[in-house]
Amino acid sequence: MAAEPLRVLEPKRRERAPWRVVVAAIFGPRFRRITLFIGFLAFAGLLFPRDASFEVMTLREGFPAKRDLIAPIQFYLLKDREQYRVEQAAAARRVAPVYSTDASVAGATQALLDTLRAVDTGGSRVVARLRAMGLSPEASRIAAGPDGRRLLAIASRLAEQAYATGLLAEIEGARLDTDASGAMIERDGLRLNTPWTDLMDVPQLRDLAWEEGVRAFPGRPEAARALQELVAAIVVPNLRYEASTSERLRAEARTAVNPYDGMVRKDEKIIGSHEIATATHIRKLNSLREWRLHQKSDPDWRRDVPPLVGRLILIALLLLGFGAYLKLHHPGVYAEASQLLLLGILAAVVMGVGWLVVNQFRGYEMLIPITVLSLSAALLFGNALAFAATLVASLFMGVIFGLGLPFLTGSALAGIAAITTATGVRRRRDFYRPMLVVALTYAVAIAAIGLVDGARFDVLLRRMAWGMAAGFASVLAVTILLPLLESVFTVTTDITLLELADLNRPILRRLMLEAPGTYHHSIVVGTLAEAATAAIGGSALLARVGAYYHDIGKIDKAEYYVENQANARNRHEKLSPTMSCLIIESHVREGAEIARKEKLPKAIVDAILEHHGTTLMSYFYSRAQQLDPETRQEEFRYPGPKPRSKETAVLMLADAVEAAARSLSDPTPSRIRGVVSRILEARVKDGQLDESPITFEDLAKVREAFLPILMALFHARVHYPGVLTEEEPRHADKHRASREGSRLKIDHS
Repeated sequence: MAAEPLRVLEPKRRERAPWRVVVAAIFGPRFRRITLFIGFLAFAGLLFPRDASFEVMTLREGFPAKRDLIAPIQFYLLKDREQYRVEQAAAARRVAPVYSTDASVAGATQALLDTLRAVDTGGSRVVARLRAMGLSPEASRIAAGPDGRRLLAIASRLAEQAYATGLLAEIEGARLDTDASGAMIERDGLRLNTPWTDLMDVPQLRDLAWEEGVRAFPGRPEAARALQELVAAIVVPNLRYEASTSERLRAEARTAVNPYDGMVRKDEKIIGSHEIATATHIRKLNSLREWRLHQKSDPDWRRDVPPLVGRLILIALLLLGFGAYLKLHHPGVYAEASQLLLLGILAAVVMGVGWLVVNQFRGYEMLIPITVLSLSAALLFGNALAFAATLVASLFMGVIFGLGLPFLTGSALAGIAAITTATGVRRRRDFYRPMLVVALTYAVAIAAIGLVDGARFDVLLRRMAWGMAAGFASVLAVTILLPLLESVFTVTTDITLLELADLNRPILRRLMLEAPGTYHHSIVVGTLAEAATAAIGGSALLARVGAYYHDIGKIDKAEYYVENQANARNRHEKLSPTMSCLIIESHVREGAEIARKEKLPKAIVDAILEHHGTTLMSYFYSRAQQLDPETRQEEFRYPGPKPRSKETAVLMLADAVEAAARSLSDPTPSRIRGVVSRILEARVKDGQLDESPITFEDLAKVREAFLPILMALFHARVHYPGVLTEEEPRHADKHRASREGSRLKIDHS
């Protein structure tokens, strides 16, 4: 008979205010899933290669090509980079430097000379002025003497000669940065190329002044030196170097250098399959990429749209298919946006590393860490979801980066190895086994793919070594990231649960010392819940650990719970039913608060809150009805929520049947079976299991898992005649009191 869900009636929903409905519709789970879907698509779009036909081709010098590469278009070959840089530098040096002419300099110089000629020679004023201009005392005396006017005339003629073509400060320094035969002189809005020989600089002008002085004043070297000093002081350069203009012309010259020195025609073979790549092959491939990038600057962007849209459609279909799988087989993950975000982040990290590997380490695509996703998903969500996530992520890589069947096969093998070994990972030290297995799987997969591709032996060994390193690094990354992912995304792994199962943890030791009856009850309930949850395919470890902590809220008021009351003294006899109800009910709320302070996972907090559901405290309700027949049931029910997972549903049932079986005076197998069946039927009839995924078939398995444990714990003892006969009445009284107290505990629970 097919399993039938226990949900028989849809619970009534309270009417909500219209604005709450609108907000829930806009920012509800569906909105978050759609936002995550769009964000993931956008991220995948950023990783797409710009041209699938060759952008994904990987060539490394000395390595074989994976397939034939045929030129899809005609393109030109790029020059060798070093050669191209040399040609650009040579072109820049051939550019003549640009100098502008300052017309005001010549006018100012002639005006100064005219002023000096207008002053009477021999006067002290002329000497002082010449000294102020930098002339030596002797040169100033000669220039102010009878030969002064002749000196000034010669200086005026030399100035006109220098300014006619242009005067530089120093020609040799200007020629160091260029191979040009001259300079570009800007004068009156025109730029003329002037040979260096037609230009004059200050050192040449000084030499020319000396020569003119010697010819004009033979036998008088002091007069020649005076002329030289006078010219040097008065005639200053009129050419100014234009650095920005010169650099712009050099940049234009560098840009004008042709970067190509050959051509590859359309449909010409660039490299053949399994052919060893050389520098020429790689230069052709780089030239093809550059030519296509050059073409993409063309305004006709529409030709790039179809490939992009096609890939986005494929990614979207894969995402939708994976979402449908989650909705059918992992509804809890599908409903939690945080867990979907966690899966998306893991996939995005793997894809981002994949982009780096494909673009920077061509030929080593097996280094893409699919196993990080596989192992993390297996530990966080289980093996079934991890298998699906590994398959979908591998297909993402194939679609985005154009990786073929060898990569898909290798990554799937590594992912399966990681998932398989994750089954036994329950402690931190257990990561060594998957680390070794994943590394060896990487090595074997890479070796097999290399043999198919015909790779050289040395290349094969190098790739295998890198693959093993990637396997170790992937598992190491998971061990580092796992605690962070658990805390941020509120997902609990078996590793954390095993740490919480340590009975020496401070909160459990407090429970043992301050509420020993509750502690013993929790241990027994944990055994029952673990066996029953394992029988229906749930997380047995989570059920057991949840049982250990489900009653920690009783620590502060342990004496108000019957399992902790010595000699069966009941403190509730002196309290009103309502007050007793409040005390008993508070252990759920206080337990959740303690769990949050102890930073226990959300799954344990849920177990504390849900293990009573909304059950009725019938003992106190009956007492209240005797006092007031108008008492409402709702006032004596636990606040809930009802169990929403298999584990918390089984915990509720285990908690109830343990107390019921303990109350039996003659716990025979038939009586235990009858009590268990009645408890389970009562919980179903009360609707406590309506919100859990447990089915009638699961319920039957739970009952059969409970029975052997309860029979072993509460079997009838054999009476040995004559032993302790004097104490039998006292033991009988205690046994009777224990039965009464246990019945009260059932009502409390």
